Amino acid sequence: MGMQDVYAQVERNIDRLVESNVGWSACATPAQLQKAREGKLELLFGFDGAVPGDWLGDLRGKRVLCLAGAGGLQAPLMACAGAEVTVLDLSGRMLDLDREVAARENLAIRLEHGNMCDLSRFADASFDLVLNPPSLFYVPDVNPVFREVYRVLKKGGCFIMASSNPIAYVCDWDGAAQCYKAVNRMPYSAQEHGEQGEWIEYGHTMESYLGGQIAAGFVITGYREYQMEDITELYFITKGEKR
Repeated sequence: MGMQDVYAQVERNIDRLVESNVGWSACATPAQLQKAREGKLELLFGFDGAVPGDWLGDLRGKRVLCLAGAGGLQAPLMACAGAEVTVLDLSGRMLDLDREVAARENLAIRLEHGNMCDLSRFADASFDLVLNPPSLFYVPDVNPVFREVYRVLKKGGCFIMASSNPIAYVCDWDGAAQCYKAVNRMPYSAQEHGEQGEWIEYGHTMESYLGGQIAAGFVITGYREYQMEDITELYFITKGEKR
């Protein structure tokens, strides 16, 4: 399958999940938006963890790119906090959610349909902050994304991203033994597992996530982990700065 076909399938997969009202596509609530307007922004990433407030600082007047981050959650919250927000996402249905919230709340959010690996539509040093909710597991190589993010960030800007820890891909549930077992080598590709059907997802190593950002030029200044109830559902957030 060529890369254009891969990304077309990813878009179809995500659109279908949005249409089925998957939990992580829930939009920001009026109460959350009002708190952001009042300077009490709590920026969620779709799991039980928020971006540390001191990582964001004062967003008023800041140019923010919400990268592969449509869905009516992060972008409207940051717009309510005073940021000038652009959203780029591969899924048209996810963008529709931002469009609906922006119209209802009278928010000026720029919506762009596109692939996170190609930010050529944006000039160098265009943004103060790039925010990337969990989505890098839909690209086979994270390095082009990191290089592009570094390019479009202003000097002194920061890149905040979240993703799944590799343990989510290394382990599978063994029904007979009633426990998780480490059975997959990293990096992981769902296409190599026939039981995944049309689902496309890639598991990257921590070396790729952290080393890739460093190789692109970032200085990693923040790292947090969030453990869910399922022991293999472990997320992390990093903050990288362009100095």
